[in-house]
Amino acid sequence: MMFRHILLMVCLAAAALVAGVAMVPGEREQWTMLVRDGHNEAALKMLRAHYQSGGRDVDAVMHLYTLYMAFAEIEPATRVLERFVADHPTDAGALAMLAKHYGDIQDTGAEIAALERLLELSPNPQTARDLLAHYRLAGEFGREEKLLRTLLAKEMITANDAERLGLMLAARGDLYGAREALMRFDDIANPERSLGRFVLFEVMVATGDKSAALEKAAAWIGYFRKASIHHAPEGDTAAARLVRMMMAVDEAETRTLICEAQRDETPEGGGPPRELMGCNPGRASVQNELDALNATGSIEPREQAARRRRR
Repeated sequence: MMFRHILLMVCLAAAALVAGVAMVPGEREQWTMLVRDGHNEAALKMLRAHYQSGGRDVDAVMHLYTLYMAFAEIEPATRVLERFVADHPTDAGALAMLAKHYGDIQDTGAEIAALERLLELSPNPQTARDLLAHYRLAGEFGREEKLLRTLLAKEMITANDAERLGLMLAARGDLYGAREALMRFDDIANPERSLGRFVLFEVMVATGDKSAALEKAAAWIGYFRKASIHHAPEGDTAAARLVRMMMAVDEAETRTLICEAQRDETPEGGGPPRELMGCNPGRASVQNELDALNATGSIEPREQAARRRRR
């Protein structure tokens, strides 16, 4: 009986010892509690020792980096993050964090290099925008063009960037490259935007696609007429300017296309279709038509435009 009692006491003591050991906070819990309680210096000391002994787990590294930055210890924080990225070369999140860190400490060259690696590893529109902003600010137009071409090929390019690329290439004489970029711009841009489409029209004509250029232009006119903000410095509306460009290429085809595009249009409030440019045999000169277009934003008779102005 006595033996059983002693055995029971020994077992209880062993269980209590195991439970006590299990309840002692581990290293991770210790630094977590230190940070939580605001004992950052003690937490930094513990994490630094853990790191130097080979501890490279993600939580420890992130806590160590955060504490280094909190104490403005930039160099060790940078080394920790660079080592972490080197240990995890395919981790896009780690690389993005490194790029942000370089931006925070204003190391622009390193930030650009990290963003380039990140874009190659994980193509992302935001990364591309950040890179383009750096290239433009630094005047690195060759690198900007290369990136824009890559974005165009991957169909990741925005309307603004497609237009910019097209204008850059057109100015340099790369008409086919400009055409590809501006065709993409035409597909995705607001239909009332005119500048890129003017250049696309000229590029298409220059590359021998006159008929397709005229057809596209005829489709744009209706949208341009609705956009009152599109005025050239001399007062020409975007629609009138486009008509002039079309007439310079092929006057007869221009009249035919515009008449076909507008034949079924009905003025606001109902009523018969208005007279169309060049569709009325008794029509006055083309210049009068364009004057009316400039004055009203519509292709309509000079007399009707004059009555509208008097009202």
